[in-house]
Amino acid sequence: MKNLLLLLIFLLPLSVRAQSEPEIHYESVRSSQYQLQYQVPAGWDQMRQANDTTVAITHISPGQDLMLFIGQLRGAAERMTPNQALYHLAEQFGVTVNKQFATTYNGIQFLETTGAGNRDGQQLRYDALVARHRGHVLMICISGTPDAFMTHEPLVRHILNSLAPYKSRREPRR
Repeated sequence: MKNLLLLLIFLLPLSVRAQSEPEIHYESVRSSQYQLQYQVPAGWDQMRQANDTTVAITHISPGQDLMLFIGQLRGAAERMTPNQALYHLAEQFGVTVNKQFATTYNGIQFLETTGAGNRDGQQLRYDALVARHRGHVLMICISGTPDAFMTHEPLVRHILNSLAPYKSRREPRR
């Protein structure tokens, strides 16, 4: 009887945790334009954008509390260094660049900064990365409400750890 009670006490937290953490299904995205592959949760909306300096794809969570921005500089902006591009990216999101550090995800070397700020009067938590990748300046930003960012920390880590080089296969010339 005592052993059964101990077993129930031991298993209770596992069952409660299993109920509170639903399994997340991810979709793989392969972009020949960015020469990058990564994973985002299934069901996130996708929006493509382009302006004078950036071509980008943005993935937005169903609750619109998390966003993944992946962009590439173009035109004259392609001459920016990763450091300059990080400031450009931060400016786009209305946040300041905090301490920068070098990091690597699957062989891609990034300049990264994290922090919090305000965008359109709303609190924002972000992780911004920039790399010179296969001749282009690649910019990535995951941002969201502070609560969503903290609640979904494993999801944010999964997305960042899924960033990897991708080379599109071209048809052989005949």
